[in-house]
Amino acid sequence: MTSWERLQKVIHHLGFNVNSFAREIGLNRAERLYQIKRGNYEISKNLASIISRYFPKINEAWLITGEGSMLKDVDNYQKIPLFNVSLDNFNTDLKQMTPAHELDIPILSGSDFALVNEGDAMSPEIEHASIVFFKEVDKSAIIYGDIYLIITEHLSLIRFVRDADKENWRLVAKNSVHYDDIILSKKDVKLVYKVKGVLSMVAI
Repeated sequence: MTSWERLQKVIHHLGFNVNSFAREIGLNRAERLYQIKRGNYEISKNLASIISRYFPKINEAWLITGEGSMLKDVDNYQKIPLFNVSLDNFNTDLKQMTPAHELDIPILSGSDFALVNEGDAMSPEIEHASIVFFKEVDKSAIIYGDIYLIITEHLSLIRFVRDADKENWRLVAKNSVHYDDIILSKKDVKLVYKVKGVLSMVAI
């Protein structure tokens, strides 16, 4: 299996296309990946390390050599801290917070933490009392139309992020009947966490 075939397998497994995958791992452009597709480069140790850091279940050694399995052993998955705090009281220094539980969910093991959603702004996409899993991303890696936890000096909220203009984002609630769009200056954003998954706690 060539470097490109391995990379393509990872991209398809994670549900991205080449361009969105490049943004997800913090690359400004996908050209570096297309060079591998053209056969001009192999997967470097640095690139494999970046991919493995964003997606810990991907086997870094397999990316480089093709030996072994694409996915790491389930036993190596990292548990996800679940914090029992509201977004208003969320401390961005995770080391200063004590988890209420540690969740063992292999498919979401790349998440930095999880919180219980208290609002209904993103309902029915994210229901009240569901557990939401987050992964920190760089502002430049935002994929418009995806859902993020946005942290500024004065607000912390979960919204769809859309492009308003060169300097601003439009934050959009799923429950748009009761929540207006918010225009937010990119320079005011302190941290961005991508929503990696949602676990419903509502019994049916």
